[in-house]
Amino acid sequence: MKILIADNHFLSRIGLEHFVQNFFQNAEYISVLVEGYKALSDKIKKHSPDIVIMDYISTKITSDELNKLQIKYPEIKFVLITEWLPKEEWKKYFQVGIKWHLLKECDADEIKECIEYASNNQAFYCNKLIQFINSSTEELSVNERTSMDCNGVIITQREREIIQLIAEGLSNKQIADKLNLSIHTVLTHRKNIMKKTSANNTAGLVLFALKHQIITSNNHYLFADYA
Repeated sequence: MKILIADNHFLSRIGLEHFVQNFFQNAEYISVLVEGYKALSDKIKKHSPDIVIMDYISTKITSDELNKLQIKYPEIKFVLITEWLPKEEWKKYFQVGIKWHLLKECDADEIKECIEYASNNQAFYCNKLIQFINSSTEELSVNERTSMDCNGVIITQREREIIQLIAEGLSNKQIADKLNLSIHTVLTHRKNIMKKTSANNTAGLVLFALKHQIITSNNHYLFADYA
């Protein structure tokens, strides 16, 4: 596995280098200082990494530019890690569809888990981000942020499949039949999904999945109401 670290903050970059050396000893890593879309794109093209861990604020990459990078390099997993931002700014980056979001205040276990899930193409979000974005609050105090649970929200491939089928309007039995699962297993998955996404009902779940590009919006009747 080859990892490219793009962060213009000295301590953050050194910390990520040390982290990768300690937790992913078999990985090859490259650490770069870049600013702007073209510079980062050139580095990605030159080194062909499997995963890019990047602070999109310090590297001055907009959400639109991040989307371009994702389209240009579809096989690369972009792990986004940054400081606390206003909710509206975060929403822009979430809506691009990248499935790995972390805060710089996340602990080592959470960062490690996120990179492992990225390598397996399974989504992973910092739980603080999910709670904040799904809340009605526009800003949180330092004390409020500190009190929030920071365990990562992991959306497995099976859960993505079930969310997709829920959005298509299939019943629990139909989902069970389609995926060759028991109804009990489907119900357990649904319960876990609702807890992970902090959704109160199916509409909230579909909205969450749409916002974070966990599912596609093509030909799903529920989306007309919640888009």
